[in-house]
Amino acid sequence: MAKAEMAKGFAPRRPGATTASGLPRDLEEAAASRLAIVALVAMATMAIALVASLFRQENLGARAGLERPAWLIPVGFAVSLGMWLAARSKRTDVATKLSLGIAYMILACALLAMFRHSLPYLPEDVLRGFSPVALAVLFFAIVVPMPATRMAIAATLAALTDPLVLGLTVAAGNPMPPANLWLWLFLPNAVGVGLAVVAARVAYGLGQSVHKARQMGSYRLVEKLGAGGMGEVWRAEHATLARPAAVKFVRPSMLGAHDPAEVASALRRFEREAQATAMLTSPHTIELYDYGVSDDGTFYYVMELLDGMDLETLLGHTRALAPERAAHLLLGVCHSLRDAHESGVVHRDIKPANIYVCKKGGEYDFVKLLDFGLARRVDTGAAEPRLTIAGDVIGTPQYLAPEAMGEEPVDGRTDLYSLGSVAYRMLAGREVFEEAGVLPLLTAHLMKQPKPLQELVPGIPPELARLVMGCLAKSPAERPASTAVLMQELQATGLAERWTADRAHAWWAALPREKKPPGSSVAAPAALGDAETVARSS
Repeated sequence: MAKAEMAKGFAPRRPGATTASGLPRDLEEAAASRLAIVALVAMATMAIALVASLFRQENLGARAGLERPAWLIPVGFAVSLGMWLAARSKRTDVATKLSLGIAYMILACALLAMFRHSLPYLPEDVLRGFSPVALAVLFFAIVVPMPATRMAIAATLAALTDPLVLGLTVAAGNPMPPANLWLWLFLPNAVGVGLAVVAARVAYGLGQSVHKARQMGSYRLVEKLGAGGMGEVWRAEHATLARPAAVKFVRPSMLGAHDPAEVASALRRFEREAQATAMLTSPHTIELYDYGVSDDGTFYYVMELLDGMDLETLLGHTRALAPERAAHLLLGVCHSLRDAHESGVVHRDIKPANIYVCKKGGEYDFVKLLDFGLARRVDTGAAEPRLTIAGDVIGTPQYLAPEAMGEEPVDGRTDLYSLGSVAYRMLAGREVFEEAGVLPLLTAHLMKQPKPLQELVPGIPPELARLVMGCLAKSPAERPASTAVLMQELQATGLAERWTADRAHAWWAALPREKKPPGSSVAAPAALGDAETVARSS
């Protein structure tokens, strides 16, 4: 799963898993995006028609000297181009796009009817091809689903353009079509409207089925935020509470296990992880609201939604952080880790993408530690089943402690190494080691000494540099004895106190508008199975 998905802002949404159209929001958004496909098909058709118009028929018999209005072709192309641009616009909301789509369908059908009826009908005419209006209406209904009632109204208006344009051409001087043609001229339009309504009703029913299938306990899944190798993250809403949430779930089929016993064992592991997260009380730990197993065996967590961006994204806006800000953020992570370690839980995947910097209760730069999906209890001697196959290294290579690569036991000091790697990047603007490839990275963490921070960051407070480099010691015994000790030493530097609320607010206020998350943005913890989280060691 891409890191960027945790940093995305999502505009305020109306409560409920479905929209005013009756379709789930993501299906409605897909329908709006398909308008671009309709417009592209129309532009391609116009281009072909333009080429075909160059080959004029020399002998039209009674219609000699008459030509179809070729100017309709570039007009139709321009209208379709406008629809394509509107459908792809990020500034236009979904409801507006769908309304524009209906207007586009009606206008396009009017242009088709004008092109169709521009040649006068003669008494000897039997049939002049199939109605292009009926084809356009049916194609639109299939590609861009919408509620049946709305489609019935739109398709009827589009079909009525055919007789309306015919009446206008007759009023302009063209002869009235023979009576034997009336049935064939407009019956296909009536059939097309009926089929369009049936297609819309089927799509609406499928949307409702999807909505019902997206129930996780008392929560409704609203929109997908991201997916990984073993799980997905969705924005969700409680059936009765107004509080939004993030649902992270994994289906048995995602685990790659075919033995029911293996699946049951893995799901028990997820349950223990959920319980481990739920028992943590630090305000700097992502809050877990609920967890359970759905009817189809899908295991899910329900967690809080956050307003802000992950540290990975933040570091994309500013190459390196001021020592005061880095110390402030590190203290927030340490607060969460101290609670976890004292509860016997090791995170095992500390990295910028799992550290969320957000606005909470009016406070800026409030830190939340995310994704305890790889957390492990170290206060029990019982062997725990692994989620990954033998030969895999658990963690992210850029932030992996040496002892985590082998069979040595891990404890809280393993997280401190990863936190030291994160701090190094915050201060130096680069990773501890930048070797290309997983194996060279792992080897560097095992064997190579990092370049001292003092050489990379002139003027860095020596006590902060000492703490970070101490966390990066190869041997756990040479690192701070515990997270509590590291917190005390960080507080003793006095740096975090210099990162005031005013300075934090000023940084966020100065962020360019296009890079700011919306005021009510939400983000979710990473999905299970992040591609960077499990590194092959073989």
